[in-house]
Amino acid sequence: MRAYLNSMERKEFINSKGEQFSYLSNESDQNDVNFVFFHATGFNAQTYELLLEALNKKSNSKINLYAFDQRGHGFSQARSVPSELNSWSVFLEDGLEFIDSLSGKIICSGHSMGSVIAAKIASLRGKRVQKLFMIEPVLYSRWESFKFSLMSNLKINRKLDIASGAAKRRREFESLEYALSSYKGRGAFATWGDEWISSYLLGGTEETKDGNIQLTCAPEWESATFRASSMDTWKYLKKIKIPSEVVYAEASHTYSPRARKELDRLGKNWNSKCYNDATHFLPMEKADSVTEDIIKYIKDFL
Repeated sequence: MRAYLNSMERKEFINSKGEQFSYLSNESDQNDVNFVFFHATGFNAQTYELLLEALNKKSNSKINLYAFDQRGHGFSQARSVPSELNSWSVFLEDGLEFIDSLSGKIICSGHSMGSVIAAKIASLRGKRVQKLFMIEPVLYSRWESFKFSLMSNLKINRKLDIASGAAKRRREFESLEYALSSYKGRGAFATWGDEWISSYLLGGTEETKDGNIQLTCAPEWESATFRASSMDTWKYLKKIKIPSEVVYAEASHTYSPRARKELDRLGKNWNSKCYNDATHFLPMEKADSVTEDIIKYIKDFL
């Protein structure tokens, strides 16, 4: 299996509570523009290695790229107790601290849950964040969000399929190669190439005492994250006035048709692009096209 990233280095960020977070970056003092990427639930920063490497190449290394391992994911060591997770606010707090530690202009981006965190940061740090690029956001209409929140408060959604499936996920494997063969062509990884699965495993597994490997994102934490899905995103989105782009798949199961219509009405600063032949795993399936979309969107910074 391949080694770690070529142009990116793994680094450490310590928050105000003394908790340790892992992130990847190609940062250079010569650059004053920072592209900060937040991953999806259950994944990690290195999952998006191919996308990050392509962005670095096509931007001629003129921007600093950052990919953040969120709490309970990747190699971050911050407290992550499933029973304590009731919303995505803790991920937002972590992201804000990380953004505030950087100097220069900020472009926020992310996939799935990560795109929601990126959007909220853009809303709260409007003077620093210059642009927002969301990939397959977890976003439903206001009415759909209200129903989900109500069911969650009444504990009616405890059988949420995606959360239940995550809780049952196998955590330990004999080797990285065995894990790769187990994931290939199955479930969420059905449309992923081997390199993408390999990157996911390299950035999200650790060796156990008995010589096996295990996922660093515990299935219980991944499940809790799905159940805690943020349904308060609209109050942040309506405050965003910077140029904002959303790319999504027509067959998306996280970005509803109703939400797409509502987003179109938010303002002229919002633009959308639909991929007809893709799923929620758009970055994995259309990496070249998504890379081109990002480069075109940030070209005025290059």
